[in-house]
Amino acid sequence: MRPSPSSLVVLAVLATLAPARPARAERDAALWTNQPHRRAGKAPQGDLADLAEHARPAVVHVRGVVEESSAGGDEAGKTSIGTGFIIHKAGFIVTNEHVVRNVVDLRVRLYDGRELAACVVGADTPTDIALLKVETPSPLPILPLGDSEAVRVGESVVAIGNPFGFNHSVTAGIVSAKERVVDRSSLHEASEPDIYSFFIQTDASINVGNSGGPLIDASGAVIGVSAAFWAGHPLQPAQGIGFAIPINIAKSLLPRLHEKGVAPRAVLGVDAQPIDPALEAALKLPSARGALIASVGKGSPAEAGGLEAGDVIVAWNGTAVATSEDLKIDAQLSIPGVRVKVTLVRDGKRLERDVVPRLAPGKGVVAIHPSSCGRPREIPMTGSGEDIEVQDVPASRANGLPGGRGIAVSKLTDHGAAAQAGLRLGDVILRVGAAAVRTAKDFGTALGTYKPGDSVPVLVRRAGFDFWTALPR
Repeated sequence: MRPSPSSLVVLAVLATLAPARPARAERDAALWTNQPHRRAGKAPQGDLADLAEHARPAVVHVRGVVEESSAGGDEAGKTSIGTGFIIHKAGFIVTNEHVVRNVVDLRVRLYDGRELAACVVGADTPTDIALLKVETPSPLPILPLGDSEAVRVGESVVAIGNPFGFNHSVTAGIVSAKERVVDRSSLHEASEPDIYSFFIQTDASINVGNSGGPLIDASGAVIGVSAAFWAGHPLQPAQGIGFAIPINIAKSLLPRLHEKGVAPRAVLGVDAQPIDPALEAALKLPSARGALIASVGKGSPAEAGGLEAGDVIVAWNGTAVATSEDLKIDAQLSIPGVRVKVTLVRDGKRLERDVVPRLAPGKGVVAIHPSSCGRPREIPMTGSGEDIEVQDVPASRANGLPGGRGIAVSKLTDHGAAAQAGLRLGDVILRVGAAAVRTAKDFGTALGTYKPGDSVPVLVRRAGFDFWTALPR
């Protein structure tokens, strides 16, 4: 998104930035549940409340720390906060790629308050889609995925997310526009020419922290992934201009992200441009919808399929092509080697051609994500077997403690579970569950009664005040 002097697009995440349109959706019933689109007008308030009540348990809070070795400038060490939604009961979660870009210590907080370690199954920067995984002993609630092609402007939608850390906030609005093309080039280096900029626009409130959250239609199906909002100028702030990645983009990528962690691109071999009113009249076209081919590469799949300069591509495998950006996404997200039926207009006649996009040339080895599910994770083991060390409180400081004895936190692993639970150096631990703690040995013994994965209630004294916190074992 290239900010102009009078406007600015802000990604709905607390540390990083980035956004995206649809290709022909692949179906993978094993990874997600499809739900037919229900055409409806504005839903009554009771319906919205029921919809939100049903959907919120499948929405999660996503958090990670930007890795210092992978990020430049001021981003390293910052906390990246966003939203995600569960698509499979085994713990598969969709979010924005920019929420998890270069992050370590990736964690997901469920609706019931449980916090789980997460890993990145696969991520795709150009589309801004990532697939995460958490391990849980019991099935998780899910959200079904809809069809963003079937969405109509004016339909009621609900956005759920964690704006500014206000967890599971629900906002409602309508689809303000479809096929909205927004320039994102200034958000990436020049070496990233293939970013996608095709959005559903909505006036449902989207703010910092909403990134990766679901945009839900009246049937309860996800039709988009919240990604960014238009902030406007400080003197003329914008309101109600949010953008969501159409869910069909995610559906075209998820099987490949699930299987390989990446989604190789396909090549068609054309340069295409949008159609303005003057070209529409000059070419005697029935409308300005479609992608006008300016050139066809020598020896390309497009040339082999009989496409020519001057053709206007209006459909890709039966799905309407609205603009040249639309065609770019459809073509590049196609599965290499799989035949596609292209509908085009040439000299006023509607024709069909078959093309077989081929695998795009590789861009080198893709770096393994620092939170990749395929990368072994180090489990900190210090002192008592947790990411925390304690020591006996000196007698001179133990006055007022139960029994005149106690233990204090002497060491914490950076970004570890104890630190995430809010413990600080110098905190005095009074109890672990029902067991009183007087010595460091008591602490280790009490923790030993809990299994890995348990959430341990710990009573802490800090600055004269006592409070409970939950320590993940």
